[in-house]
Amino acid sequence: MYKMRLGRRVRTLSIILVVFVFSVSIHYIWDMGKVQRVFNTFTKPQQAPQYTINAVFDENDMIVRGEQRIYYENTSNQVMKDLYFHLYPNAFKNNNSAPFEASDMVRAYPNGFDKGWIELMSVMEGGKEINYKIIGDGSTNLRVTPKIPVKPGTSIELTMDFEVKLPNSIGRMGYGENTVNIANWYPILSVFDKNGWNLDPYYSIGDPFYSDIAEYNVTMIIPDKYELATTGNILKVSSNDKKKTYKINANNVRDFTMILSEKFTIDRGNVDGTEVISYTIGGLKNEQALKYGMEALEIFNRVFGKYPYKQLSIVASDFFIGGMEYPNLVMISQSLYEMKEDLALEYVIAHEVAHQWWYGIIGNNEVAEPWLDEALTEHATLMYFEEKYGAHIEEEIYEKMVKAQYKDFVRHGYNKDDKGILRSLKEFDSSIEYSSIVYSKGAMFIKELRQEMGDEAFLKALREYFDTYKFKNATTKDFYDIMQKNTNKDLKNEFSKWLNKNME
Repeated sequence: MYKMRLGRRVRTLSIILVVFVFSVSIHYIWDMGKVQRVFNTFTKPQQAPQYTINAVFDENDMIVRGEQRIYYENTSNQVMKDLYFHLYPNAFKNNNSAPFEASDMVRAYPNGFDKGWIELMSVMEGGKEINYKIIGDGSTNLRVTPKIPVKPGTSIELTMDFEVKLPNSIGRMGYGENTVNIANWYPILSVFDKNGWNLDPYYSIGDPFYSDIAEYNVTMIIPDKYELATTGNILKVSSNDKKKTYKINANNVRDFTMILSEKFTIDRGNVDGTEVISYTIGGLKNEQALKYGMEALEIFNRVFGKYPYKQLSIVASDFFIGGMEYPNLVMISQSLYEMKEDLALEYVIAHEVAHQWWYGIIGNNEVAEPWLDEALTEHATLMYFEEKYGAHIEEEIYEKMVKAQYKDFVRHGYNKDDKGILRSLKEFDSSIEYSSIVYSKGAMFIKELRQEMGDEAFLKALREYFDTYKFKNATTKDFYDIMQKNTNKDLKNEFSKWLNKNME
């Protein structure tokens, strides 16, 4: 995510824009009774979870009604007596649990607070209802108890019927004047790792998500006046009775998101066999957004490793925060398209596209180790400007925006450097602190690490990190091990200094 504070940062970007222009000039219904329960038969079990979802959007009540089947294989060495899911929409039930800071509530709910939630109608195994319980902070976790514990190497299929009420909110999930944002909306399996099941709540700071790669087969029914941007590949669109039915497949992705609008203008391009799709509101800055998305994809393909999916969507959205990454799709605040200058729009698009590599393809625990994807992504954004405009522009942005934000943070007495950049979301007091430490100081660390290793070794290590952990979840230790492997220099002190963690 890129939380754009539309004050100092935009002013800074405007100043840099002047330098940039000068430099370039020199150098150049759903009716539940009518929808059949049709699920694919999984003929070849895989380790990755598989979701089959039939859903419909009811615009009158702003409700998504869905039925979902989940195939889960226990790849651990432990017997699973219970399975756990996240129910993120329940965070929107009341203004105390809504995933926004108090200072952002008015921006998140411009028409006043509006409730959202997810309601489970049934949880079944083999066509019979089984025990489940909604638990956790804000009722954002679900515990399901199978009829028989799931032993290592065995699998289970569960079916859930649910309804999601979308709030009138312009955050990740909700709707505004232009778009309907359907994100973090269905029951999604929690990650089981060395620490057990990860059941963190929907924090108001950062991106409190951690998920495994999965396959999704989704059927979505919407009123035919809407266009739909989505994770995955749209296999088929059919129309009937003023409704459109989308058949969508997404493989090797961590989440599944859709954005709807009556006002989308759609433009397309192609980069290295990937279709880049720009969805803009009424065509505002459609050429620029498509161009920035294509250029970012081309640069990151070349620098980090090839993007492994068939499409990438850049979607203008009612989203007050700035930008947010989802698999194959990035949400970009409509306010950025409305600015006179284009540089803020370009910066946020480049940042969110970079997230397709750092968190999308290579996952990590964004709750416990948010620095790992955000610092790499912020540095990748700087690399985009370096590759496209030259080192002088990259250095200008680095000094006047990235480094300056961290210095301002320290100057105003908020500094908690003794903790380093490796800390969990719950250890941050505000988004300003989070952004200054995780993004800005994190990018400063990656830049210094690059200088210490040298460009050749650093880039070789990044590509190896990408190849090694593609479609997996990585940790700080995994990143350190590959960086250290690719240099003769001892990086322990460098990592310890910035992360405040002994890397032995």
